[in-house]
Amino acid sequence: MSPEEFERLKNEEKEHLRKLRALKQTHRDVQQKKKIVDAVTGMRNPGLEAETDDLTQSFYRDAAVQEARLDLALEGQAPVTGNANDLDKESLAKAEAEALVRQMKAQMGHTPDLDAAPNAAIDPVQNPDSPHVQDPQAPDVGPKTIGRTPLPDAPPPARPPDDKSIGRRRGI
Repeated sequence: MSPEEFERLKNEEKEHLRKLRALKQTHRDVQQKKKIVDAVTGMRNPGLEAETDDLTQSFYRDAAVQEARLDLALEGQAPVTGNANDLDKESLAKAEAEALVRQMKAQMGHTPDLDAAPNAAIDPVQNPDSPHVQDPQAPDVGPKTIGRTPLPDAPPPARPPDDKSIGRRRGI
């Protein structure tokens, strides 16, 4: 056998072994995919899937009912006593329609009459300790300016001359 013929046979054998290795790798990949598919199909249980779907639908229905009750409660339309199933469907529909009308009016820019229901948080008679209530005896110190120059028409800040400044010159 000549050296050229030996090299040719050697190269053919190498090519054959490469093809065989690629074929074995493809076979292993297909076997692994088959095992995965078999495992997934073996896990399927139609009875369990149907039960899970029923429970999920029941959960969504209950959540929708509770959300509607919460919306009504937030708008002051919640029933005083009883279960949601005991309510008359017409009164529930009427309350939902009224809530929708109020929501649409709010979105269009209509504001409710603020004098009809004053805010108790800022009413000094009802809530004198509220942080929103200003003390009429407190001195007016002017606008706060932290690191900014005050507006030209703003009154000078009322502070003692030895007070520390934050970002301001001391001579102001």
